[in-house]
Amino acid sequence: MVAEFAKTAPEAVQLAVKQTVAALLGQMPAEVADGAITATGQSLASLFFSMQMTGYMFRNAEYRRSLSTTLAAAEDEMAEAAALPPVKGEITVSLAPGMEAKVDAAAYMAELRSEVEGLRAQLASAREKKAEQPLLAFIQSLPGDEARQLQGGVSSEVLEAMGQLVTSLLRDMNVAPDALTEAPVAKMREVLILQLVQGYKLRELEVRAELKGTFWDQ
Repeated sequence: MVAEFAKTAPEAVQLAVKQTVAALLGQMPAEVADGAITATGQSLASLFFSMQMTGYMFRNAEYRRSLSTTLAAAEDEMAEAAALPPVKGEITVSLAPGMEAKVDAAAYMAELRSEVEGLRAQLASAREKKAEQPLLAFIQSLPGDEARQLQGGVSSEVLEAMGQLVTSLLRDMNVAPDALTEAPVAKMREVLILQLVQGYKLRELEVRAELKGTFWDQ
């Protein structure tokens, strides 16, 4: 699963995964890390579940950013296609209270179009910069309500799957809820990455199920 994720996931998402794990475990390379982490099974369960929810959030954030970019491009295309009819004659422009002037309508409209195009170019540039920023920075730039929505609406099926994955992992690690266990940092890094990827993939499966229910089960 992790190998497939490395091949198919956007670079921005992969970077977010690495940054998240590095923030938890530090910047020490896995091949030289010889430390260990000691925690109870319950603490590990909470950490693993949190990582799955974070991976779920990353997928939602990437969906949101991709949709915003697509909609912005469509709006720009529609604006360019909506050509205004030619104008002739003169129009009266208010310069100040009590001051008016007559100007050539075609020249005035051309100047307005030029200003609009300049503003549109600035907006497009700002959108491009936002689309290229790291995923974590994109999430942090969202208003509070929008950021919280990235982890909202998780289906009961996904929550159940997350719980089962965590339970299975702790069973494989032979860790009891109240017992202390010690795990090498390098191993813990692998496990945390797996949890992030699982959460990411669960959101993808959830979206596919939603689409199937909307378009194929009618």
